[in-house]
Amino acid sequence: MRFEDEARAKFENHYNCAQSVFAPFAKQMGLDDGLACKLATPFGGGMGHNGQVCGAISGALLAIGLARGIDEVDAEKKAVCYDLAKEFQDSFVALHGDLTCPGLLGLDITDPEQMQEAREEDLFHTLCPVFVADAARIAGEVLGMVEK
Repeated sequence: MRFEDEARAKFENHYNCAQSVFAPFAKQMGLDDGLACKLATPFGGGMGHNGQVCGAISGALLAIGLARGIDEVDAEKKAVCYDLAKEFQDSFVALHGDLTCPGLLGLDITDPEQMQEAREEDLFHTLCPVFVADAARIAGEVLGMVEK
């Protein structure tokens, strides 16, 4: 199964956007699914349901960190990881125009009325699965784990 399909399936099973993107990569790299989901939990809904950076972005960046991050001081390897993170973000913005929940959804989910509007428009079931799948696909491409 492709990363984007796994991510979408996870999201459809009521995991948040960050968990859904991060978990398939974590599994591929040998990290326990439960631990991956715990680590990614607070990034859902734009950083703890705060409507900031979309959790799909955070999940992808966690995957990039897991794959190419550093665990000892190495300026060159850190720079490579940052470059991959930038490439991912640039590609996502080129496709969707933004990295934040308000920019992607067109609504501020921290405002109760706008949150209700997002629910009524079913944005979490129509737009968010697309963002989750695209974030997983792009992260896989950037990491060289799937063909571009």
